[in-house]
Amino acid sequence: EDAAGDPAWEAPAAYALQCALTALWAGVGVEPDAVAGYGVGELAAGQAAGAFTLEAGLRLAMALPDGDAPADVECAAPAVTLVSGATGAVVGADEDEARDAAQWLAAAREPGASGRVGAALAGLGTDAVIEIGADGGLAATVAGGWPDGAEAPALIAAPPGADGGGFAEAVARAWEAGLAVAFAGLFAGETRRRISLPGYPFQRRRFWVQPRKAAR
Repeated sequence: EDAAGDPAWEAPAAYALQCALTALWAGVGVEPDAVAGYGVGELAAGQAAGAFTLEAGLRLAMALPDGDAPADVECAAPAVTLVSGATGAVVGADEDEARDAAQWLAAAREPGASGRVGAALAGLGTDAVIEIGADGGLAATVAGGWPDGAEAPALIAAPPGADGGGFAEAVARAWEAGLAVAFAGLFAGETRRRISLPGYPFQRRRFWVQPRKAAR
């Protein structure tokens, strides 16, 4: 049965995709100094910030359509700076101010505040925004909230593509933006070996095709 359009499946699928993309970026050495997200993206940002485990976030995403917070989800203060997509404010890193599961769900159900998020990220000295998603348009929306006169950030997104080249192109743009990239991560799991090439100059010979003489 096709689950497209079913909120019970869409939210967990979007959360899983965003968490997988975050791990993919970590595989090439790119990890965030600050995170932000909207809707289910707020949950993916929370997982990236260490506020809860991957599995706990999935349970929250599954509960997102009806808003009933699961009682057995443990949450902690973010270990990475987290800007709420709902309010544009930095979520407190103090353990006493840590959100519980109900607060995470409430924030994920609020409409996004892209302008305030952009201003908050600019205030944190953010110089590159990497979009973790499938459409590649959210980073520009966030950058639209950058204060006038502030240097605009580098916008990096991995557009979807059947050939898988979108992520490699995004990694190249991240390197151009000055991020420390571990390119070896692009080839993780592949077997490679060195091949010795001849050390002497190539023997060049010409093989021009001689035109036939015209018949008399």
